[in-house]
Amino acid sequence: MITLDKLYPMVEPKQGVEAMAFNKAVERVREEYKQAIEANRIELATLQLELELYNKKARVQQIELQVFNKPSIIDTYA
Repeated sequence: MITLDKLYPMVEPKQGVEAMAFNKAVERVREEYKQAIEANRIELATLQLELELYNKKARVQQIELQVFNKPSIIDTYA
């Protein structure tokens, strides 16, 4: 009996040294890209937290200035 593998023998593709080096380089570039994306996400989150902290400190300072500029309000509650 004739089977398909006799009519159409299976040939495994061979990777040469250049193809293996190219595939390795592609994987390295993909990994670097993933790391750059993660670093960018972390940097944006850090900037948002810094801005939030800056706004909170500015608000506290504004409230302190309002309190010290109007001592009559404090005297009425004392």
